[in-house]
Amino acid sequence: MRRQTERIFTHEAMNRPLFEEPGEHILREDPFSGPQGFMVGDEFIPTRIEMAQQYFDAAHMLLETIKRGDWEDYKLVNPALYLYRHSLELLVKDITRSSRRTHDLSELAGELEATVIASSGFSAPTWIIKRLKEIAAIDPTSTAFRYGEKFDVASKQAVPPVPEAVYVSVPHLQRAMLTLNAALRGGIAEIANEHPVHYFDDDE
Repeated sequence: MRRQTERIFTHEAMNRPLFEEPGEHILREDPFSGPQGFMVGDEFIPTRIEMAQQYFDAAHMLLETIKRGDWEDYKLVNPALYLYRHSLELLVKDITRSSRRTHDLSELAGELEATVIASSGFSAPTWIIKRLKEIAAIDPTSTAFRYGEKFDVASKQAVPPVPEAVYVSVPHLQRAMLTLNAALRGGIAEIANEHPVHYFDDDE
């Protein structure tokens, strides 16, 4: 135990700044050659849709670690569901060009429906709106999986985020979110124009 403590509590780990001036020491040929690190701020601020994809990719990666057996599923449930939900919120806000300071996914789904009709003359595919509202029903204001609670306005107190136990299949969640992400990233108006959507069988 003592040797492990000594390795963890190094002078660098405790004192080196996390946010440093960039310089030649970070130059690399490609993202996989190293040194590995992040550039944040200034021209490196992502667009809303780029940020949405980062959250989506992070959720997808967490589920991949579960499927590989690297982590127990129950240890990653809240981060994975929060990351997927936040990705969807950002995507819908990007599509609708919404500047409203809201996390209400049900309201945003309504804005998406109106935006699709206004831009294409067609209704949004039912399954997309239904999926967004399904997630909104569990976590309407983005607090359930972020804080593990939600605030009840009527009683003015925190209540359990999900009142009754529900089951979420990891493979199904991952595939459903891949499908929804692809639909929203691909341009909802184009999908609406070809409505009803062609559904592929599981073995295709």
